[in-house]
This record gives sequence, C-alpha cells and structure tokens, in this order.
Amino acid sequence: MTNVGILVGPGRRAFDLAVVREVYDDRSDRGLPRPTVRILAARAITDLDPLHSIRRTHGLDTVEELDMLVVPGSEDPLAELDAREVSTVARAAAAGVLVASLCTGAFTLAAAGLLDGRQATTHWRYADELARRYPRIHVKARDLYCGEDKVWTSAGVTAGVDLLLQLVRLDWGTSAAETVAKAMVTPVFRPGTQAQYADTNTPTSSAPSVENLHFEVRADLQRPWSVKDLSAICAMSPRTFHRWFSDTVGTTPVRWLNDLRVQEAQRLLEQTDLSVGAIAREVGFASDDLLRKHFTARLGITPTSHASTFRQPRP
Repeated sequence: MTNVGILVGPGRRAFDLAVVREVYDDRSDRGLPRPTVRILAARAITDLDPLHSIRRTHGLDTVEELDMLVVPGSEDPLAELDAREVSTVARAAAAGVLVASLCTGAFTLAAAGLLDGRQATTHWRYADELARRYPRIHVKARDLYCGEDKVWTSAGVTAGVDLLLQLVRLDWGTSAAETVAKAMVTPVFRPGTQAQYADTNTPTSSAPSVENLHFEVRADLQRPWSVKDLSAICAMSPRTFHRWFSDTVGTTPVRWLNDLRVQEAQRLLEQTDLSVGAIAREVGFASDDLLRKHFTARLGITPTSHASTFRQPRP
C-alpha cells in the first residue's frame, strides 16, 4: 500500500490518525516502499476534539485514487454517522480500495454495508452494540483484528497498530513489518486477544502470561511441543491450561502453535535461501506437506509462491 488515505471528520480520534501516519512513515532509507498518506475530509479544517484540529490534503472525491482507506474511531462512537463519510467508504470499496477501520470506525464500515456476512471486530465496549445494530455481521468481540480480501477491522486503540502491521506484512512482507515494529518500539506480533483487557474481576493471585509462553515457545519452535509441555510452562494441568488458553487467547493451543510456526516460516522464506523442506524442519513441522497445508490455510498462498514474491535478493 503506497497511497494511503485517512478518512477524517468531526470527532474522529486523533490517536488513530497518528497511528496510521506512524506505521506508514517514510522508511525508504531502510529499504521499504515510500508511502504517501492523504488526509481526506469534507472540510478544509476539521476539529477532531477540543485539543486537536487537522487540515485536509484531499477531498472526499479523491477516494478512488487510493490503495487503502483507513477509517479511525470516533470519540462518540454511538453518535449519528455522517452520510458523506459512509458514502465515501462505500465508494472506496466499490472502486477496489482496501478499507480498514480502527476501533469504532467499524460502525462506519457497517453502515456502508461492507461488513454484512463478514467477521468483524471493534472495541470490546461496543462489540455488543455493533452486533445489535447490524445483526448480519459476525462480531468477533475477542479478536484484536480480523478481516479478509479488502475489508479489515481492528479492536480498540493500540489494536490498530496490530492490524496495520498485519497489512504491512501481507503487502510488503514479514521483514518490512519487523522494520516498522522496531522503529515504533512495539511487538511485531502481540499474542492474545482483547479479552485480556476487557473489564473483568482482577484476580488477586498472579496469573500465567501468554506473552511469556509465546517467547519461550518461539525460541524453540523445532521442539515437538505438546499441550502437556505448554501447560507445564504455565504451572497448570493440561485440562486447566486448555480451558484457560482458549478463554484468554480465543483459539486452541495447537492452532496457536501452528500459527507461530507459519509466521517464522514466512520470515525464513523471505530472508533465507532455505528450501521449503528445510524451513519445515526449522520451524517444527514434521513434513513439507504439513507446512504447505498450514501456510496455505493461513495466508491463502503456497510457501513457494510467497518466497517468489517476497524473498530478498542475496548479496
């Protein structure tokens, strides 16, 4: 995505705008494409909140020129939506522009009809309301982000960073996403779901950390990890661990482990000359066929095709 637009209107969150501009900052000196970020608005100057105003760079009529349109969340997500903004989102999608919402920007995508029949997420505080207003949407209240094709949504606040890094990864490759994440001093992949941050009764005893589990497993992917091994790290019985993990992360331990292996395979396909078979062994898959199966299921492309697109030339 080299031509990125941010849809701006009264009440849109200044933080979300800053996130987009930071992720798609100019890092051409580190080998990344040089994106252009446009501020699309109906007015020349828009008041976002009492402390922030922003000047547009382009009008709403230029939306079809974009590669991607990002819709920030709103300070008052339940307020009546601006019909011009909803129409702009619909026109972008009709023109083949990738449309992504941050936080409660999902309500604008929903009003434009983009989320009907799709999985979508938003800030956990407003997930039930999104489902109530738009019953044709499959609301995934736990997910940090979700989407496919050219329609994506993210959960609240910093989950927008997770989504945008995923889009960078899909468009420019894993290495590019790692470069952006390092520049922002943020994890390129954040384990868990927004269920970790929702309002719940805080336990008085210390709880196992998904993040610690992630780093320990990632450091030794070749190991044939079993649920018993994973539960031992968290000092739980396998039964308790499986229930805790599913409630916390929103998926099974086995699927999570396979996702980690696929992510590492992406990196190796892009940054090394290793064969698919060697990479399968390196990341802990028992065979080439298993790597191909999980890689294609997760990314919609074979390892060989991914390597031909993103593999960096060796000096």
